[in-house]
Amino acid sequence: GGVIIPPATYWPEIQRIVDKYGILLISDEVICAFGRLGHWFAYEKFGYKPDLVTFAKGVTSGYIPLGGVMVGDRVAKVLIEKGGEFNHGYTYSGHPVACAVALANIAIMERENLVEKVRTDIGPYLAEKYGALNDHPLVSNAETCGFVAGLVLVKNKQTGERFDESLSVGMLCRKHCFANGLVMRAVGDRMIIAPPLVMTHAQIDEMVALILLCLDLTWQELKAAGHVQ
Repeated sequence: GGVIIPPATYWPEIQRIVDKYGILLISDEVICAFGRLGHWFAYEKFGYKPDLVTFAKGVTSGYIPLGGVMVGDRVAKVLIEKGGEFNHGYTYSGHPVACAVALANIAIMERENLVEKVRTDIGPYLAEKYGALNDHPLVSNAETCGFVAGLVLVKNKQTGERFDESLSVGMLCRKHCFANGLVMRAVGDRMIIAPPLVMTHAQIDEMVALILLCLDLTWQELKAAGHVQ
């Protein structure tokens, strides 16, 4: 999906509703966990209390596939006390190689203080530099959260009017990104990045400059075709 950053009021309201009705809360942290948002887990940043947490990707930095589910006491007690046999094994569950890679990766992240670095240093720096993209005539809602960021390509900044879907403006922009050495995903007309947590300030500057270049190239192509004034 696209990078849509919730307003500060969102998670407290979700927590209020699930508490009121006794609903289980699952935090899908496949993308958000392991430092991406400047915390080990997104629920720490946003202050809600999940019953289950799914994770993958960042736990091994993608060096080898591993996914898992953390189970909170509320669910675990039911499984232990009332659940009977808990069948959930797959052929490669708990594979020692994948788990060894995860442990080594987490040890490196702890040693290099990457999570705190995202929270206090490179995350705020990215936010500052990336926010300037809002000045571009094609861009709406350029915003970051930790080390993930998104922007929306719009036809009219004043009205928020979007481009016709048939133009595939996101893929047009992605084409220019890839041609210029920038990996930026298109989800419809929303462009998103999730850069490495080891970036330097200079590399962030370089990346934002490339994004700006690719936005300009996209604008020029749209203008030449008569899609923007």
